[in-house]
Amino acid sequence: MILYKYMSFDATKKAIETPSVGFSCLEDLNDPFECTAFGFKDDENTIVNARIATNACKNRFSRKYGVLSLTRQPLNALMWSHYGDSHQGIVIGIDVDMAGLSDMASCIIPSQYGEVIYTATKPHKDMPIISSEELMDIGDSIKFDPNTYNLVKRAFLYKSLEWGYEEEVRIVKNISALPFSYHFSEGRHDNWRKINISGRPLYLLDIPVEAIKEVYLGKNIYKNISRRNLFSHDEYCYLLQSWKDKGIALMRCEPDINSWNLITHMIEI
Repeated sequence: MILYKYMSFDATKKAIETPSVGFSCLEDLNDPFECTAFGFKDDENTIVNARIATNACKNRFSRKYGVLSLTRQPLNALMWSHYGDSHQGIVIGIDVDMAGLSDMASCIIPSQYGEVIYTATKPHKDMPIISSEELMDIGDSIKFDPNTYNLVKRAFLYKSLEWGYEEEVRIVKNISALPFSYHFSEGRHDNWRKINISGRPLYLLDIPVEAIKEVYLGKNIYKNISRRNLFSHDEYCYLLQSWKDKGIALMRCEPDINSWNLITHMIEI
């Protein structure tokens, strides 16, 4: 299965040169309601109410797991505007099986179970408050299995209906054992590399370059490159040819004259 990532030109270039995908912590995503859809019941027999339980779970989930956000649709004009650098960036198509992103043994949520659930209302008072033992399992021994899936699904996969245009699919991995502090450390460990971008950590997971199957170039990408004096036209063509030599299909996006849709053309160099 191929899923898609909207990226800037610079980020795409780095992702192909050192093949990798980036995982972010929940607190660094752009929705303030992340990890608040547990819907715990208030229990009069305990001092722990739904708000306390929700905040405790959010704190445990927040920095112990990395989230990779992909989408099913490479030709969404709103996504291009919001995440594709206003049609100046790139969308890459990733074979999630080849990239190891569908592996249930190494993912808390693998790609085939990571479709985001968009709802008009949050789950409400329908889940028992978890025990302290279950809370401490978060980031420790919790695995992907039927017994824990409902909890991790509520933590990572529920979003407001307003976000539905994204058609998001998430892959979630446990990053708690990586030897990097949230704020400062950068470096490499096994097949992970941590970098900091504007004070926020990004955890890069190595993938085979063969897993990058497609590249969609935004309509205004060369305008962006020319304005920043990044490449001459010949250098730009050489870069695209180098991607093509890796077996990546290259396509250019542009508005359809007869509809509100984006259409693609194969790039011949």
